[in-house]
Amino acid sequence: MMPRKPVVITGVGIVSAIGIGAEAFFDGLLNRRSGVRSLADRTDDDATPGPNDTIDGVWIGAPVVDFEPKEHVTPRKALKVMCREIQTAFASAHLAVQHAGLGDSIPASDDGLIPPARLGAVYGSEIFFNPPQELANAIGGCIDNDNVLHPERFGESARREVMPLWMLKYLPNMPACQVGISINSQGPNNTLVLGDVSGPAALIEAESYLNRGIADVVLVGATGTRIGATRMLYHRDSPTITNADLPIEQASRPHDPSATGVVAGEGAASLVVETETHARDRGADVLATVLATASRFSASPAIRSDDRTTDRNPRESRSAAAAIELAVKSVFEQVKLSPEQIGLVVSHAMGDQQVDAGEATALSQCGLRCPLIAVSASVGHPGAASGMIGLATGALAIKHKTIPPTRHGNVNPLVRFCDKPTPLGSPFVLCLSYTTEGNAVAVLLGAPSGHSQSV
Repeated sequence: MMPRKPVVITGVGIVSAIGIGAEAFFDGLLNRRSGVRSLADRTDDDATPGPNDTIDGVWIGAPVVDFEPKEHVTPRKALKVMCREIQTAFASAHLAVQHAGLGDSIPASDDGLIPPARLGAVYGSEIFFNPPQELANAIGGCIDNDNVLHPERFGESARREVMPLWMLKYLPNMPACQVGISINSQGPNNTLVLGDVSGPAALIEAESYLNRGIADVVLVGATGTRIGATRMLYHRDSPTITNADLPIEQASRPHDPSATGVVAGEGAASLVVETETHARDRGADVLATVLATASRFSASPAIRSDDRTTDRNPRESRSAAAAIELAVKSVFEQVKLSPEQIGLVVSHAMGDQQVDAGEATALSQCGLRCPLIAVSASVGHPGAASGMIGLATGALAIKHKTIPPTRHGNVNPLVRFCDKPTPLGSPFVLCLSYTTEGNAVAVLLGAPSGHSQSV
């Protein structure tokens, strides 16, 4: 095994339902802000409830209502080949660059601080779905005067009615591509599509670039949505929220024994990561150090039995408890830490009782009794962006030495949420992400070198 170089986080960029930019997002957490609302309030062109629809189920979500793509994407002509998820990824990347103090050094240049060949980009992603109306004219061209559909006509109709560059808007690798082009990254570039762990897995890959010496700085991020019209038609991965009598803004209730399902959301987050030596040499303000990472897979009981369902009380559990426990114990072993030394766990709980209980069980098995924060209570579940938003939260908690509160307090007795901003008692923050298939990633963050890491 090659020697491990210290890797640090120097910039955070976030596009979320409670704020755009690192400080706006963290301020939203500190002030218990909720981005959960009726999708009637969304400001993009995607699906909204009709006048007779009850605002419940899929019509409750966490959209980013104050995102204006033209303010973040340059050149503007690039917008025509970017779906919303690519736009938010692009925005988060450039927010992270500015946050890292690299605004004058990126795009990279051979005579600048960062040569293009030493700058990488790796993003977590997912399948991007087009809004149905984009293909409406092409499909309409397949219907004859008697309202009979002729699928064999679609190829000819699509050539007439669909923009030639249409596919470029929806390729999962385009966030890394568009970000890489915009920053003039000519170093390693990759995309990982691994569900909720896509972002943390991308961080592990970025860390490997830095350790292998093939890059000095890497933009690493993730983007996703669960509130696109086509995505909303698929409900086989988690139970849909039924909100009963609660106010809409309280609908997302991770680790609540009475939770009824998952609130869908959207968002993106990016980190600037670099070797500690490079960051020190350029005088960067280091937010956090990446102390250890681990990715583990242990098939969930539902996967093992091929009995996948979104029932609230299924015969076979969707939980990734076994994989979470393996990943957490691995990072502890790597850095020789005990559970008592952890100051905060950034939870991946989402309001699915089965999944959340699995996390609580795994943390208990690992001896963790420290405070948790569940970001999904404020921003819902933003698909592949969820794990990276959790990492960004951990880095900002270390920077501000503060544990943000979680919006609700009715929790599993194994879980400790804070009800107000609380001093971070130990600088070690454990960030979790996992999938219902049984993949889990644990990332342990610590204070910058030179700051006290002792407990």
